[in-house]
Amino acid sequence: MKTFTFVEDYIEVIAGYRDIQTGTKLSSSFWSSFEPVISLARYDVNVLDSMAAAVSSGKALTTRQAELAKKIILKYQRQLAQKGVDVSPVNEPQWRMPLRVMDYSKLLYIKDDTIMLEFPFSNQLIEGLREFRKDSQGKAEWNKEHRRWEFDLTEYNLVYLLTWAQANEFEIDKEAHKLNELIAEVEKTPYAIELDVVDGILTIKNAPNSMMEYINEHGKLSIDNLAQLIDLAPILGYTIGEDIQAAWAQEHGKINMFLSANRQVRFPEDQYQIIQQVLDYADKAQKWPVVIFEPDTSNMMMGQIWQYRERSLCHLHRGRNMIDMSSVPEGVKYIHTTVPIKNLDIPLLVSTAGMMFGGDKSLMLQRADKIVYFAADVHTHKKENKVATFESETSNQG
Repeated sequence: MKTFTFVEDYIEVIAGYRDIQTGTKLSSSFWSSFEPVISLARYDVNVLDSMAAAVSSGKALTTRQAELAKKIILKYQRQLAQKGVDVSPVNEPQWRMPLRVMDYSKLLYIKDDTIMLEFPFSNQLIEGLREFRKDSQGKAEWNKEHRRWEFDLTEYNLVYLLTWAQANEFEIDKEAHKLNELIAEVEKTPYAIELDVVDGILTIKNAPNSMMEYINEHGKLSIDNLAQLIDLAPILGYTIGEDIQAAWAQEHGKINMFLSANRQVRFPEDQYQIIQQVLDYADKAQKWPVVIFEPDTSNMMMGQIWQYRERSLCHLHRGRNMIDMSSVPEGVKYIHTTVPIKNLDIPLLVSTAGMMFGGDKSLMLQRADKIVYFAADVHTHKKENKVATFESETSNQG
């Protein structure tokens, strides 16, 4: 019976890289293929092929690969014995090349105000981080030089990644745990930046100085300026107290409150008559010009607007070229168009299209301060832009 010195020899013999009797390495070429000398189970073929190619090219096996190689060789000892090969030396293995010791640890740690993630290659883990990267805050990237993922240290990123890492059995450093505990402690205390009335005085609770500076530059914090303050809430990121919401809705209507408190809203596509209240809101908030985007050329929305704002409406016809806004008369408050407008800041955009993909439409969305959709559903290029639906809002209010 023929024996071989190294486990790598047995791998190459099984793969057909060495002569089974003499042990001489056979000549190979770029076009040579994996042709085992025994019948292998389907799930062993790719494993042996990979190992044989590695050791034949002078690359050492890892410790895990070595253990697997021993098991596979011994599993086929009966077939190999029929070929005149004795595998008993594999029980006390010798290796042609020192085995590579791989770092299989999975780590999450904080360094330089950055969340670091290190782990051995795993499609599942990589896909999980790629998916999270779409919604993460700040930097989220693979550092090729240091072979690790790096995310900006924000509250949202840390809470998500810590939970994700625990679920995937990562080792997490003390600093990350400490910061997570601080976040949990802060969340126990109610904290909201909210427009409300305190002791009869209008105030924005917990507002940072930068926010108050902006408000003072663009108006003032007073009841006289309440319409603008409500309208700024979704832009600056503060909430509106329930008492103020109720009083405003009672005086101006639920639709006005709904439009004021949200940056992007959706009404049912068949309720075009609501446009009158949308235009009333625009007038009170002085959001002119209002751009009505109706790409299906049905002109149903234009017909509704024509009833209420005939003298102030300008209709721009469909054309292949970018619309020349110089053709719009001065003082026009309502612009109806069938094509996207790219060169105009839009205080209020009304769209009958819920699918807002494409370069021109995206540019128009970016130039719009507030957007009202009349559509069955809304799809835009930015997932993070929440679109409030009037049906659900009203049902929540009873």
